[in-house]
Amino acid sequence: MPSRSRWLSLALVLSLFFYILLLSGFPLADALANLESQSELFGTVARNKKWVALGVMGLGLAFGAWVIWRRKWAYLVVGAVGMVFLAATYGVYKFQKTYPRAGLLNTERYEDSLSILLGRDAALSRFAPQDTLKVERRRIERAAFPVIDVHFHLESLRYDMTPDRLVAAMDAAGVQKVVHLGGDQPAFEHFAKKFRDKHPDRFILFVKPDPNALMRPNGVQEEVAWLRKAARMGAQGIKENKSFGMGQLDEQGRNVPIDDPRLDPYWSLAAQLRMPVLFHIGEPTSFWRPIDPTNERYPELLRHPEWSLDRKGVPTQSSLMAQREKLLARHPGTVFIGAHLGMNADDLAYAARLLDTYPNYFLDIAAVISDLGRQPYTARRFFIKYQDRILFGSDGGFGLSPSTDWTPERLFRSYFEFLETENEYTEYPLQSITRQGDWRVHGLGLPSEVLEKLYFRNAARLIPPSADVISRLDGLDPGS
Repeated sequence: MPSRSRWLSLALVLSLFFYILLLSGFPLADALANLESQSELFGTVARNKKWVALGVMGLGLAFGAWVIWRRKWAYLVVGAVGMVFLAATYGVYKFQKTYPRAGLLNTERYEDSLSILLGRDAALSRFAPQDTLKVERRRIERAAFPVIDVHFHLESLRYDMTPDRLVAAMDAAGVQKVVHLGGDQPAFEHFAKKFRDKHPDRFILFVKPDPNALMRPNGVQEEVAWLRKAARMGAQGIKENKSFGMGQLDEQGRNVPIDDPRLDPYWSLAAQLRMPVLFHIGEPTSFWRPIDPTNERYPELLRHPEWSLDRKGVPTQSSLMAQREKLLARHPGTVFIGAHLGMNADDLAYAARLLDTYPNYFLDIAAVISDLGRQPYTARRFFIKYQDRILFGSDGGFGLSPSTDWTPERLFRSYFEFLETENEYTEYPLQSITRQGDWRVHGLGLPSEVLEKLYFRNAARLIPPSADVISRLDGLDPGS
């Protein structure tokens, strides 16, 4: 008997090993993600993982108690073996979720490793060439005109970036005001008190409705009430959450598209108060493509595989763009500002078509210099032609340090250098932190009249004074 038990144990261990090996070669995490997005049942299970796990544990305990009570020891062994295989399945799933690009069964990976060991190849993450190119570079300390930065995230600043320190950086670089976009209710009230109230002439606050409003009965009506309250507290614009169209769910577990008519009360109120809506639609084109050596943002996605949209069950990029166009067409009286050049910095012809078609559509340039700077001639023509429709934005907040490396001054000046000079082969803003692409950029050298509109006049025209917003709100609520 002992010999038989040893053989059974060995068979079980080998079976478990080959089971894990075979399961590792199957895209389990991707398959479950697709099921979650396509099946209402699996989607409900995914949203209630803790309760499902507790239910399974309860059934397991009940089964174990029944086995002990009835002394069905063989069932206990079978149940224990089943639990081991179930745990192994969950372990493989978690491994694939954590390391989605792992290739444990990929022989090419082992060949690559051998090449590195033999010195015939190198890891991409180790590649850090030192430039030998010597070109003249003109530094810009202050912007040519006062600047309104319409795309800033105070909530992403480090704890030691105080309001006074940020304002000192703005003064040094010539930035007159920044627009804070992280304005859900707790954040809006916090940053109004910490930044805006301390420096009332330097910070503009946009308010952000709760993206989960459609998961609550009367959620949209509650958020409209919050938008009105925020307007009376000084909000001068609205920020839309980028989750719409990309996984944001409603109360029934259905995906909420960008142009969902249930959100129309937000955009109608914005039109009535003449508050611009800054919306972030989609992600860079490369994020929809496989994470492989043909992807131009391969190093970035290797570091952040969770940003990839490949095989995630999200709508296609083209479907999101179509949803945006429907929204723009349905609300011609609402001003919409496309964050990050509408996520179309790699296709300026398409961005131009949108500007030509929808007079209520504008663009900011936050965090897209990496794309614009590798097409400087096309980008310069685009900026000159659409000089009345483009606004300055830095996407400031994340990665900024009060004293070293990427300070706020350095961030602002890197944008000004790109816009005002014809400097060649320079770093784009936050390149050493974001690493959106392993290339350098070339300046646009824009004319003064374009810079003035880009830096200040366009934003000043679109963003109403708080007093005007409150006056219009009083007109809607004459009894207030």
